[in-house]
Amino acid sequence: MPTKHRRLTSPTDDDVRAWHRVRSAALAHDRPGEPLPTLAEVRTALTTVGPGSRLALWLAYGANGEGVATAKLRLPTAENSGRLASVELTVHPAHRRMGMGSRLLTTAVAAAAEENCRRLSTEVLAGTPGESFLSTRDFVPALRLTWQRLLLAEIPERIVKLPDVPHPGYRLASWEGAPPDALADSFAAARAGLADQPTGGLAVTWTQWDAERVRRTAELAARRGERLLNHAAVSVADGSVAGYTKLTLPAEAAAGGGARAKQLDTAVLPAHRGHGLGLWLKSAMLRHLVDGHPEVAEVVTNTADDNRHMLAVNAALGFRPLRRTVAYQLRLA
Repeated sequence: MPTKHRRLTSPTDDDVRAWHRVRSAALAHDRPGEPLPTLAEVRTALTTVGPGSRLALWLAYGANGEGVATAKLRLPTAENSGRLASVELTVHPAHRRMGMGSRLLTTAVAAAAEENCRRLSTEVLAGTPGESFLSTRDFVPALRLTWQRLLLAEIPERIVKLPDVPHPGYRLASWEGAPPDALADSFAAARAGLADQPTGGLAVTWTQWDAERVRRTAELAARRGERLLNHAAVSVADGSVAGYTKLTLPAEAAAGGGARAKQLDTAVLPAHRGHGLGLWLKSAMLRHLVDGHPEVAEVVTNTADDNRHMLAVNAALGFRPLRRTVAYQLRLA
């Protein structure tokens, strides 16, 4: 039975290995068949955080001194006025239902409250005991998400041809990492296109974007060992970004294939909607992967169940359901 847990101020190699063991065992049990994280990916996740956030980490130990459970709490920094926190709990399958998850959650809730956070969120697989675990601790379901996967070998032929379809008034632009200087400001402004995406009852802090923050985000992806790919629809009239899509792929992906890319946000500014730019952009990104990144075998993404439009776009591209999760939220005093 777990006997104690410890806050990690600076994770050691042993801490990272213990965290990796717990995380890998839990994922293999809960999401069989999906890729497991590498040791390097776990180390990066514990030591790298984006602007406006900081991490608090706890590792729980069993009677033999082995790691059996983890908690990663993402806290807002002083510059982040939203005061929203999120927590990720993981318990080794062999040590579940022994009270460690409850103790770690209690610790994380107390830490978030001490930082004057207003809400704490977490995400669990739909239809699993994790839902009742949270519900009995005053968390309420706030947003349901569908995760989807696309095997690049199964992309419909019509999708591969979509980038060649003219979109009068727009041109495609693409880059890796930070945007070119000529597009940096308008790309930052286009991030505002996410402000009206469905979020259910989940409280969200909308970031004020500028060119410098966009560049820092690209640098963060590089520090995480990821390549950040971007495609944008640029208005011919004024040269500004009307919409964009982006994804990441592992920087160290083996040439032999099998790598998984992660589709991130896609947004089109309200004034440019109704022209099919979202589908056009995402199909262009997929074409780019097929032509230029043979090491990538699949793309995964998640979309709010309320976002029917994007779910339909993904289905048209060939994405198929992978799993469903629920974001729960706790209102703090």
